[in-house]
Amino acid sequence: MQISRTQNCDATDGDKGFQPTDADWFAFRVRPRHEKAVSLALRQRGCSEFLPLMREKRRWANRLRYVDIPMFPGYVFSCVNRFSLLPVLSTPGVMDVVRAGSTPIPANRDEIEALRFAVNSEVPMERCSYIEVGKTVQIIEGPLTGLKGILVNVRKSQRLVLSVSLLCRSVLIEIDNAWVAPNQEALSLAEAGAEFGVSF
Repeated sequence: MQISRTQNCDATDGDKGFQPTDADWFAFRVRPRHEKAVSLALRQRGCSEFLPLMREKRRWANRLRYVDIPMFPGYVFSCVNRFSLLPVLSTPGVMDVVRAGSTPIPANRDEIEALRFAVNSEVPMERCSYIEVGKTVQIIEGPLTGLKGILVNVRKSQRLVLSVSLLCRSVLIEIDNAWVAPNQEALSLAEAGAEFGVSF
């Protein structure tokens, strides 16, 4: 199983770094195997950046070692104003920002913050195919309390799926069955619908 690690510009473990209120999280495409260098360069420039890493076991010669690899190879996230992308784009190793046509498209803030929370919690995580729909649940106990995601069964145990829809990428988080409860927002919506004869 893989353990997540994070590289960002946080001054302390509890500080999320400088994030202007009018800024959004953008995904920047970087050169192959340049993710860590770009992340470090952005941090040195004072930019709010996020490079989610996963710890994997690799065999080197006759011994096993753990290495930190990018969770989403080829991408680094940075929280910047849409009209102030140039400092990030001019960083060595950065190729472009993810766009729709010529327009830069921000990532969903809730998705990125959920991913940051999970990574900083250092729970076991692994890559999985992108999952868009499913049963939404909320974590009510453990290190991920308050986090919401999609519940799936993998290898006879439950996993929470976190997705970054902008990149169409997902990761699996190992959870304990006792941590999970139905998403209260979904329950409230269903109850309201039942009251008026509407099903969801």
